[in-house]
Amino acid sequence: MNYKAGQLANRLFYFSHFISNSIAYGYKLINPSFNDYKEFFTSTASDNFSGHDISLNITDNQQLDELMRKAVNAVQKVQIDSLRHLPGLYFHDIKAFDAAPKSFDMNDDAFVASAKNKIVFIDGWLYRDYQNFGKYSPLLRSFFTPLPLYAGQVQEVIGRCREHGDTVVGVHVRRGDYKTYNDGKWYYEDEVYYSKMLAMKHQLESQGKSCVFLICSNEKIDTSNFGDLAVITEDRHFIVDLYALAQCDYLVGPPSTFTMWASFYGQTPLLHLGEASKEVNLSDFEIFTRG
Repeated sequence: MNYKAGQLANRLFYFSHFISNSIAYGYKLINPSFNDYKEFFTSTASDNFSGHDISLNITDNQQLDELMRKAVNAVQKVQIDSLRHLPGLYFHDIKAFDAAPKSFDMNDDAFVASAKNKIVFIDGWLYRDYQNFGKYSPLLRSFFTPLPLYAGQVQEVIGRCREHGDTVVGVHVRRGDYKTYNDGKWYYEDEVYYSKMLAMKHQLESQGKSCVFLICSNEKIDTSNFGDLAVITEDRHFIVDLYALAQCDYLVGPPSTFTMWASFYGQTPLLHLGEASKEVNLSDFEIFTRG
């Protein structure tokens, strides 16, 4: 795998689909593109995937691996036939699928045959194997369990939350790049989040439940903008944020693979705010089961 699929959560889903496909069909998988995040998870930190033929390493030298990955990408982009058609190699791209956008089904017979018999270099985002992703979900969760250093911090955060309410609602306040991404459509001000949180509080109280809100953001949060709601927020490592969200009882935020992964990993009901005016109803929350 030579293609870098965005930031952490994108790469978690992307790698997981390839892992699922490689286990299902028994081909060797090497993914140096995940090296940026390998130090955070049990299997990637040890390069041990429970006996499956999966690795992050081409060689014993990570810098050399990165140079090789970039060289392959360069060959893929220049499209020089003599390089792209070397025996035993296959440069596979799904640019047409990404442009559609439409998922490429990795169960495609030709793709699987190539993966089992050639060295395949991939290019594109929407490689997906939903069938085997679902089948191997428990194994994927075990591979991407955070290391004890981060898992301990997650437990401390969630423990503090549970001292303030019996229902923990994770709120992902995505700022930063969202100010310009998608023309800023999902860049919401604090008053938008506050209104959604207030609606959830009232609905939970009608069920006899108290709630506390765990706010995770890539910018500093001014808690005075959230009235008298029970709010816990602080500057945390992004791995702690991600896996603390996974342990909440509900998740809410703008469309993002960050909360999608948290929902998948923790099997936590999630509601994406596709627009600022979207109403929040507890019955609309769903567990995200695929990426």
